[in-house]
Amino acid sequence: MVARASLALAVLGLTIAGTARAQDLAASVPLEIRGQIDDMLTRSAMAPPPSPQATCGTVVAGQEKNWAAPAPWQRVFSHHPTEWPWLRQYPPGTSFRFCQYTARVTGTQPEIAYLAEAVTLNPTPAQLASWMASACRTAIALNKAPADRFDQCVRALYWGLPLQAPENRKQWPGIRQASGGQFVVAGAVMQDISRGGVICYRDGVAVLRQRPGLPSLGYFVLTEARDGRVEKPVNDGELAECFKIASPKEWPGGSPAQVAATTRDQFWAALPKLGLSPSQFGVTTRADLEPSETWRRVVREAHLAALEAPNNVLVDARAIAQANELLR
Repeated sequence: MVARASLALAVLGLTIAGTARAQDLAASVPLEIRGQIDDMLTRSAMAPPPSPQATCGTVVAGQEKNWAAPAPWQRVFSHHPTEWPWLRQYPPGTSFRFCQYTARVTGTQPEIAYLAEAVTLNPTPAQLASWMASACRTAIALNKAPADRFDQCVRALYWGLPLQAPENRKQWPGIRQASGGQFVVAGAVMQDISRGGVICYRDGVAVLRQRPGLPSLGYFVLTEARDGRVEKPVNDGELAECFKIASPKEWPGGSPAQVAATTRDQFWAALPKLGLSPSQFGVTTRADLEPSETWRRVVREAHLAALEAPNNVLVDARAIAQANELLR
């Protein structure tokens, strides 16, 4: 509890706290980007209405025994929320969106549609816009860049770079490609086959699991058959595993954190520039971030703090790390 309180105070101290500050930051984002953020978050496969492909309910930490599947929910691959041990890592009263949805994995022949489930703790469109604005203002201040680079920075942080490149050919993916603004607490996410196909998440971080009968760890990659070529569609039991992995692992080198695909190195390098101490995040050295459990705790607590603040230290870190590209 002390670490969480220290973290919340540290993040809040980066900017002038308060709703008015967040509203001012959000309003400074170019109007067309604000509209795109709103459309992205409200029209995703996991955000009905208006998506007809999803059915969603609310799970509140500490009240999960009261959860009942909303109609027309047919079954719960992930089991009842009372069977999610990781839910206790979030403060009582935290309200999650729990969705059962249908989405396609593109890039396969033929394309494969899956019925999956995911628990999210997403920012509102205004919150995400505020985080992006704060991150770009911070990057501009630290690099003594002209103030008129702000709009370019926000667009690049959202769309990725190069701006004109197709979404699947970005050298530096933006928030739109990296997460769609979603913070997936647990569950399965469908992506293009080139980005993994069906991927498990925990605490906003992509995680690994062992597929029965296959020799190595990996995401739910649909081409992950023994010969490396034959597609092996994921089954319902494997989708359920996204909720049940006891000690999730990551790819060697680690997985970036939602919502901005922030890496451990970017986060660590940003701390002194933001006037923050590693101890405020419960770590002492860069090596302390290596265990997946520690990295996911830092990501989880940073995200929770950001939901109450005008800025998000993880988005700040991404913008600082790529300031040369974002501020061109």
